[in-house]
Amino acid sequence: MLQPFDRILSGYDRLSEVAVSIEDCGKLYRKYQALGVQEYRVWSYQGASYLNHYLHCSVDRVPALIYKNKYLIPLIFRASRESEALFDAPYRMNGFFCLLDWMVEHRPKQALIDYDKDKEKEVLYWVVDSAYIAFRLYEIMEGAGFPLSHFRSVDEFEKWNRIYSLINSGRIGRHSRSFDESNAEQLSELQMILNIVKLKYPKTTLFV
Repeated sequence: MLQPFDRILSGYDRLSEVAVSIEDCGKLYRKYQALGVQEYRVWSYQGASYLNHYLHCSVDRVPALIYKNKYLIPLIFRASRESEALFDAPYRMNGFFCLLDWMVEHRPKQALIDYDKDKEKEVLYWVVDSAYIAFRLYEIMEGAGFPLSHFRSVDEFEKWNRIYSLINSGRIGRHSRSFDESNAEQLSELQMILNIVKLKYPKTTLFV
């Protein structure tokens, strides 16, 4: 589904990554309307994002989805295995939207390009950092999915997370906890992650 896309300009350098064609963008729009996708269009934008290692760049005329009348999802990604994996199976896009919903509520500066809360009323659409969402989804499904699908308790997850840091509390120190179940945001993040893992591994226990 992904094709080479070279209408990316960073300074004087033209970059090439991958994007969904406008025809396939239309198919995705029709397929995921029930999840909140309202329309699709071609869009140009600029800003610093995961796509270009957080260096400012301009993207010209890329196919994009309009989501929940508030977010524009440019279907452009790094040329990488996590990007290719996004379209391997239908459940992955379900996971993409699940992750996006959580990110825009809890960490909008990570999920949205050049997000500024003070400009909420001025912005027509916030542009989603699609490349980052695809990367984080791959990290959850492929890097953590199998072990998490076998856990039965928060304690098991906390011990595993202390090593692999899927959820990072930001605390530093040998005896600090990498996951704090008394922290509402971390608990919410774990719930979201388990729901995503369950899309791939249906027998996953939702232990929170």
